[in-house]
Amino acid sequence: AGLSCAYYLATKGYYPVVFEKNEKPGGMLTYGIPSYKLEKDVIDAEIEILKELGVTIKCGVEVGKDVTIASLREEGFKAFYIAIGCQGGKLPGIPGEDAKGTSVAVKFLHDATVDKSTILNGNVVVVGGGNVAMDCARTIKRLGAQEVKVIYRRAEEQMPAEVKEIQEAKEEKIEFLFQNNIVKILGKDKVEQVELIKTEL
Repeated sequence: AGLSCAYYLATKGYYPVVFEKNEKPGGMLTYGIPSYKLEKDVIDAEIEILKELGVTIKCGVEVGKDVTIASLREEGFKAFYIAIGCQGGKLPGIPGEDAKGTSVAVKFLHDATVDKSTILNGNVVVVGGGNVAMDCARTIKRLGAQEVKVIYRRAEEQMPAEVKEIQEAKEEKIEFLFQNNIVKILGKDKVEQVELIKTEL
């Protein structure tokens, strides 16, 4: 949203400045969508077009910490568009969810993008049935996990993920446990097992 706003302002003759907290611009396009779906050089090329239009992008700058709206006003900025993205996530509120080896989807995808050397060994479960869950499962498989299982509390036809996403995940040997829900994560120092409960529609 921030880059889109900057683009339209630039086409109207303004010279917008984008303050980006991360090392690279692009938000969820850069850090949330896996490269196998959207190559990063495509995003980079689009961002170069923005710069040619007169957009200035300052990375590694967190508004509220490194700069404030008040300090920017003092510098002469007169209008502000706040585009903080939808980069949050939440854990399910179950025992053991803080064990080492657990992560929320958005953070996992971000970390996998930043650290290209990430390797996952062993078995991994993904809880959820949307497109982001499919992105996580397929990324995990690409990072070397031996077995990837998707746990979804309803039936397959009720999954919010696109049918194509589900089909491609199955083709990549990702297993689906439908009508199951996670109720507990077991392990002393790290995740060792997950406890599931069968669900009814």
